[in-house]
Parts: sequence; C-alpha cells; structure tokens
Amino acid sequence: MGKTLKTGDRILLAILAATVIICALAFGARSLGGQDGQQPQGDSGAMVVCQTKSGFYRADPLSSNAEYTVDTTADTTADAIKSGAEDGKNTIRIKNGEVAVISSNCSNQVCVNHDPISQAGEQIVCLPHGLVVEIVQDEDMASKLV
Repeated sequence: MGKTLKTGDRILLAILAATVIICALAFGARSLGGQDGQQPQGDSGAMVVCQTKSGFYRADPLSSNAEYTVDTTADTTADAIKSGAEDGKNTIRIKNGEVAVISSNCSNQVCVNHDPISQAGEQIVCLPHGLVVEIVQDEDMASKLV
C-alpha cells in the first residue's frame, strides 16, 4: 500500500517550502542589519543624549569614548519640587559603541543595574534623579524633558 502525493499536495508543499525560505532570508537580513532593521552596534551617526529635568543637556557621538558625572543638585523652583527629583550624581560612560550608567547615589540603582545600551531608540532612565540617557539617530529626535 504505497501512498503517493497528489498534485495539490505537491503544490502545497512547494508553497510551504518557498514560505520557509523567504522567512529565513528575511530573518537573516534583519539580523545582519541590527534590531528592527537599525544599523548594527557602533553606528557612526548615532548620538548619545543625556538630559535631566533640571536642564542639564549633553550630546556625544556613540562612537566616542567619554565618561562624565551629572550632578542633579536640587532646583528650588516650584516645578522642580513638584517633579520629586532627588539630589544626586550619576556617572555615564560611553565606550566601544555602548552606553552605561556606571555609578549613581540614587535610592534604587535601576539605572546602574541596567544593561549597557547600543542601539538607536534605547534608553536608560534614573527616575529618582530625573535623568534620561538615550541613543538617537539624529539629535533632533531626542526626547524632550519638560
């Protein structure tokens, strides 16, 4: 009792095989291009933007090597008091196409324990200090802190 494939079964198998091949090619191209089709790590055009609610702002190329400390000294204006940001210091390191908060005296240390970021669209946030560090393709695309 040998079973043979009918013409419709062969066509269905051919369509299924073609779909698998197309998906594999698309996934491979996406993997080579980075997450969500973005440039691979260390893209020379990407910028690291660091800013605080109190008005600190700094932008550096992701390809640079830099380390700096952001001082979130208390602002006594009504808006700053309402924001609830703590006084403190965060040290930011940009190295080898990655950005990390390497130290902070904030109360929860979420920013320090966050994995380094390396792709446009990724952020590290320190809520207690009102600090945002993000990678953007264009500095104009950075989040605006109000």
